[in-house]
Amino acid sequence: MKIAHVVRQYYPSVGGLEDYTYNLAIEQRAKGHDVVVITLNTDFQTGEQLPAVDQYMGIEIRRVPWRGSMRYPIATMDMDLLNSMDLVHVHAVDFFIDYLSLMKRLGRLQATLVLCTHGGFFHTQKHQWLKKLFFNTVTRFTLSGVDGVICNSTNDQAVFEKIFARCVMVNNGIRLKKFGEGSGGPAATTDDLIYLGRFSSNKRLAWLIEAYAGLTNPSGLLKIIGRSKTGDAQQLQALIDKLDCGARVKLLLDIDDTAIADAIIRAKATVSASAYEGFGLGVVELMSYGLIPFLSTEPLSFGDFVRDSESGVTFEVGADNFDHQYQKLIANWSSATAANAAHYARRFSWTAVSEEIFNVYESTLEKSVRAY
Repeated sequence: MKIAHVVRQYYPSVGGLEDYTYNLAIEQRAKGHDVVVITLNTDFQTGEQLPAVDQYMGIEIRRVPWRGSMRYPIATMDMDLLNSMDLVHVHAVDFFIDYLSLMKRLGRLQATLVLCTHGGFFHTQKHQWLKKLFFNTVTRFTLSGVDGVICNSTNDQAVFEKIFARCVMVNNGIRLKKFGEGSGGPAATTDDLIYLGRFSSNKRLAWLIEAYAGLTNPSGLLKIIGRSKTGDAQQLQALIDKLDCGARVKLLLDIDDTAIADAIIRAKATVSASAYEGFGLGVVELMSYGLIPFLSTEPLSFGDFVRDSESGVTFEVGADNFDHQYQKLIANWSSATAANAAHYARRFSWTAVSEEIFNVYESTLEKSVRAY
């Protein structure tokens, strides 16, 4: 099958969306499919302009110029290239899906068109009324012109099935132990908690730092790991300094994979106070190392992780129970709960997830105007 993935950012940019697209493309190429990735010609994290044609790990990359906002970048695409494909898979709800759905309506795009939701655009509470208005008008109209919608979590399915009845839920895939095994040494030797990911506002890292700083005699460290260019790291460090909690909260910036793995394997839990997640990819990646989850109750998928893995604890942001739940987390940790977390993560391996997605492709192609 000839497949085009359309995504706002891709290699060398890093992030959950980029990682998802990369891993799916690699799995599909390994199974003999022809795969191309179409993306923008600017790395938003560095501002670097990238070449129009490129290749990474055997995957062809086509980059297009754009204008407008990074939140809603506007770009045109080569319809001849897209029409040479059997299926066009768009990642995330942004200009690309609005544009390609319109091209489909106008008869300029003949290839089957599939959307992956990736959380939509409800990751923060900012401008919620405007987002809901856009979702119920423009996005509703857009989805009426696509052939299939893949929801990446129960969160997404609950939202998108209101405007597209034929949503199919396929959980995100992960690379098991994606940072490697580390430099060696015994595992779970500390009671450290690990946050790993972006420093965006929906992650509520300032709240998490304050909550951890206020714990009664925590038995380990809170280690916040990320890239300095994915949010205001200086502001987080200033908060740590202000609270004088540097002895219990560590900000680890721009460290390599071996150092990340070393921090992970010595810890016992992964923590997130996020207000919203399309899925929570980073949490499950850390669970694959045997870290048990310590998570906010708000994202629906977070409750799934704790319940279905039979490991970890949730806490309610804003309630006066963070200290109690933390003590419960530490008291309930065992090698058995760590094994439960790792076993649960294996169900999200990319081999299994790519097969589910290909089944969606085949059923969608059968039902679309242009059958494969």
